[in-house]
Amino acid sequence: MRFLKTERREGAEVEAAMKSMKNVLMIIVFLAMVAPLAANDFNLPPGKWWEDERVVSRIGLTEEQQGQIREVVFVHARRMIDLKADVDKAGLDLASSVDQKVFDPAPVRAAYAAFQTARQKLENERFEMLLEVRQILTYEQWQKIEEIKRRMQQMRSQRSPGARGQSGQAPRGDRAPGF
Repeated sequence: MRFLKTERREGAEVEAAMKSMKNVLMIIVFLAMVAPLAANDFNLPPGKWWEDERVVSRIGLTEEQQGQIREVVFVHARRMIDLKADVDKAGLDLASSVDQKVFDPAPVRAAYAAFQTARQKLENERFEMLLEVRQILTYEQWQKIEEIKRRMQQMRSQRSPGARGQSGQAPRGDRAPGF
């Protein structure tokens, strides 16, 4: 009888350790996904800013530039949709590899490497899009966009945590979904 109690206790300890390990890994995955958001120095305003009349007039964007930017964003956005799906799939695979009855770290490491590779491909595509948009803009236009971003950041920092925008929706992040 004493043997069964010891075995149950050890099984419960192993299960608790596995659950703890799974939680730690999920935190790592979350941080890996959120970390790029903190490095937004080379970024653009959110949404379709090249179609916003206020931005267009403020930076002096021509119709030709608008068309070029629209095309660049469209081409890259299509690729980024697929790459984002790859990141999501790799994240699911990683979570699944951790949540196994018999835990083996080797497949978890492989799944994590696949997840990081997928995430890096998505970030690289986004970066290439930003480079192409920057090539379309003049230096003066880029500087004006930088000023717009600074003002937006100031406005966000002045809002209280959890504040709602005028539309009643939560404030948006530094970039539009997929960008």
